[in-house]
Amino acid sequence: MSLQILALADGRLPVATGVLYTVPVGRTTIIKTITVVNTDVATRQFNLYLRRTGTLRNISPANQSIGAGWKSVEDDPHTMQSGDTVEGNASVGGVIDYTIDGVENA
Repeated sequence: MSLQILALADGRLPVATGVLYTVPVGRTTIIKTITVVNTDVATRQFNLYLRRTGTLRNISPANQSIGAGWKSVEDDPHTMQSGDTVEGNASVGGVIDYTIDGVENA
């Protein structure tokens, strides 16, 4: 078993809830941080979720507001198994950047 510290995913949050990261088959992951940055000129809202065994759970406050140009960091660790996902959405698509960093068991 080898542990790798990785940049797991990055992109922009969609309007409709979408998968941001999926734990690869045969691996486990610890999400260490999820950072979101509002690149827009207005306050927006976002949601982050963890889906384990088919159940979707909030890992950020529902409809979290983030000011123009501000960032938010979710730094509670989350353990995940093969096939689990991190999902998210935003009130406006294409304006909130995200990065997901963590440790993956290879």
